[in-house]
Amino acid sequence: MLSAEALNFLNAHRLCVFGYAREDKPPSLSPVYYVMDGEDLLISTMASRAKTGAVRRNAQVSLCVLHEEPPFPFLTVFGRAQVEETGVVESIMRIRGAIRGVPVPESERPAIEEQARREERVILRVTPESVYFTPPRPQPPR
Repeated sequence: MLSAEALNFLNAHRLCVFGYAREDKPPSLSPVYYVMDGEDLLISTMASRAKTGAVRRNAQVSLCVLHEEPPFPFLTVFGRAQVEETGVVESIMRIRGAIRGVPVPESERPAIEEQARREERVILRVTPESVYFTPPRPQPPR
């Protein structure tokens, strides 16, 4: 579903704004880190967070990934999210590796496992259903 250019853009970035519906309130936005799993986006959060409860009530979400340099291209994903309670540690290690720019060493796995258990972490898996993409374009000389 995602074009190669859109997929490359998503793989090149790690921070997005996650949008979700709240009960009887305006929609909410939350900055989060993500990592790609094929065409799906994986986000680590706690089971007790509003994002998790919102996804359990209404799976429709949106994500906006921004590039911070002119001409400021961005990609918005509209899709469905699901809460995953398995594979959490592996996903957290991948997300942290993406944030750091280097893989997380296996020696950190026990601490991550303990943190994931203590914080009751889950993964939100977002499967894109449609996207809006303003790809990077060359800028005219000034």
